[in-house]
Amino acid sequence: MSHIGKPVLAMLSWTLSRVLMAVLWSRQETFIDHDVRYYYWQLVHQGMVDGLVEYPTPVAVLLQLVRLTSGDTELGFRIAFVLVMGLIDGAVAVWLWTSYSRAAAVYWSTFTFLIGALIWFRIDLLPAVAVLAGLIWVNRRPIASGVSIAFGAATKFWPAMLIVPMLGPGLAARRRTIGFAVAGGTLGIASLVFFGWDRSTSPLTWQADRGLQIESIVATVPMLRHAVGQPDLYRTELSSHNAWEIYGPQVDFWLRVADVAMLGTVLLALLLGWLIALNGFGLPGRRSLRTAEDADPLRRTHAIVLAQLAIICAFIIANKTFSPQYVIWLGGPLTVLVALPLTGKSRTDARWLGGMGLAIALLTHLVFPLNYAGLVAANSTVTDTILLVGRNLLMVVFTVVASVLAIRAAIATGRPQLAVAAT
Repeated sequence: MSHIGKPVLAMLSWTLSRVLMAVLWSRQETFIDHDVRYYYWQLVHQGMVDGLVEYPTPVAVLLQLVRLTSGDTELGFRIAFVLVMGLIDGAVAVWLWTSYSRAAAVYWSTFTFLIGALIWFRIDLLPAVAVLAGLIWVNRRPIASGVSIAFGAATKFWPAMLIVPMLGPGLAARRRTIGFAVAGGTLGIASLVFFGWDRSTSPLTWQADRGLQIESIVATVPMLRHAVGQPDLYRTELSSHNAWEIYGPQVDFWLRVADVAMLGTVLLALLLGWLIALNGFGLPGRRSLRTAEDADPLRRTHAIVLAQLAIICAFIIANKTFSPQYVIWLGGPLTVLVALPLTGKSRTDARWLGGMGLAIALLTHLVFPLNYAGLVAANSTVTDTILLVGRNLLMVVFTVVASVLAIRAAIATGRPQLAVAAT
């Protein structure tokens, strides 16, 4: 195919995929704009200090700007919000195709297509793109990479953990650290100065007070029992946290499991940081904190990408909430991973992870919004619940595989003679 033909075909394919997303939304998924309506009314009735307390203040500021520049009406806000997200969606696809990797552009476009129009109606596209950019720039523009991760943390707090495996004594690592610290520090100080301590930390409090959301991994057993075991003992309700939660026997136990699992996520991030950023200092043969980052950037990039994927996965499965838009977060690491010039087993593993990621995206779309009514009904539909259970089980398997591969790749970064293909 000619040099002109491929870009044209890619553009037509992307456009067709977005048209299909829009058509499906218009026919079966129009209710997914609820969150966008919620953003608007929170800003109108609660203001910047008391509204949207579950989100970091930089996001509230961005949403306020959208509201003020869109005519300050709910309809105008919804249209402007979707247009902004749609433009970001298209801009990322073009950027990947023209400036990074065509394979990455195809994967990102396919992954987001499978998730559906939800990507245009949630703010989670912002941290996902921030992480994607941070990984693409990890060696090319390390300062910008750190800034990008800081921006992701300013939209949702969780990306702050992703900087851990990107640190270290190497030149590129130091620049990433500087970028993250300066950008994150500036945003953090601005939030404290203009909005105060309580508003700046409110997302953490909000998350701590949440119940067991029906889609979360730790709610899988209660949801299954609600559908096929002892349905009369459980109920689902829309909680004050704007999420459908399940109540009944052993729910408190599963909430404690989530707390322990979240601690495990933090420990995983620290382990990967120690192995990658600190070169596994203390292990046999690791007598130096110096890294081989500058000498072998591909191997270290491979380890960092896998580490970020594993941390994101662990955070999702440990969370008391698994909103469908969280799956968007996986897009950044997976897109970069499938585009890396790997060979041998590493290449095969990347393809398997990429394929599993696409399956998770599709299953999540089938769960929400297409079959969500069966989950929130007084008597949960068995088939819809089985679909949710299948998605959750696949997510657990995916997390285990990603974590094992990440740890192996992280250990290999301290072995100068090993090739990427052997990780």
